[in-house]
Amino acid sequence: MHNRFDQFRRSALGHQLEQLIDTPQRYLEYAALSRAGMPAVTAIVHDLQHKFAEVASDQTARQFCGAMVGDVMRRHGHQLLRPRGRVPGGYFSYGAVWSPLPQQRSFAELLASLAAMPQRVLQRLATLPPARQRVRPAGIGFSALEHLCHLRDLDDDAFRPRVRAILEQPQPQPLLHGVNGSEWAIARDYQAQDYAQAASGMVRARSELVALLQGCEADAQARIGVWEGRQRLTLAELVADMVAHDDTHLQEIDELLLALDGHHA
Repeated sequence: MHNRFDQFRRSALGHQLEQLIDTPQRYLEYAALSRAGMPAVTAIVHDLQHKFAEVASDQTARQFCGAMVGDVMRRHGHQLLRPRGRVPGGYFSYGAVWSPLPQQRSFAELLASLAAMPQRVLQRLATLPPARQRVRPAGIGFSALEHLCHLRDLDDDAFRPRVRAILEQPQPQPLLHGVNGSEWAIARDYQAQDYAQAASGMVRARSELVALLQGCEADAQARIGVWEGRQRLTLAELVADMVAHDDTHLQEIDELLLALDGHHA
């Protein structure tokens, strides 16, 4: 889940919603709904109605719920099928529909997905008029320009350095650190940057990341880094996390465009 939800996640309501959403039993409900072609977030609507009345008027809380359900589904290997399906029962007009079953992707398939990301982003944003390129959605979310800047900087200043650390320092296992994209957006003043340059920078940064990963054979894919000192990840698992992060941004861009007068991919 994006770290822009970190502050909300630490709140009392955030803790309570996380306990509602992220449980083994709840995942079974998400999976069953997905097999029926329904949005997974439907599983929590009844509990929200009876226990969390305040969420009905809290856009950030509803966004957090959707993001947390998505986090659970991606963690179990489900892929996003479409960004919006009708959710009955109120609270959410629409929710993401996920693949009926978990899907495992090979390293080559993961690289292909990484390589395709810039074009998928630009295709979605192609019809967005310049006057809306800096407009943020309600609640917590990036503008189109902020998405482009974030994806560019993440490849340049986080993804590529992590890959290099794993490839160049097999022992001792390198420490990998997270970044705060919301703080970057403020400190680097994303909203003031040039849109076309941000777009071209995103394309360039992703091309360099994919070039670094191409040719990594099984031994390189199995090399390990330690995430924040507490979790060991292989390079292949790190790449899978990158693809999951991409998928999250595509979903959020779809939701942004739907919010901005119905523009969509």
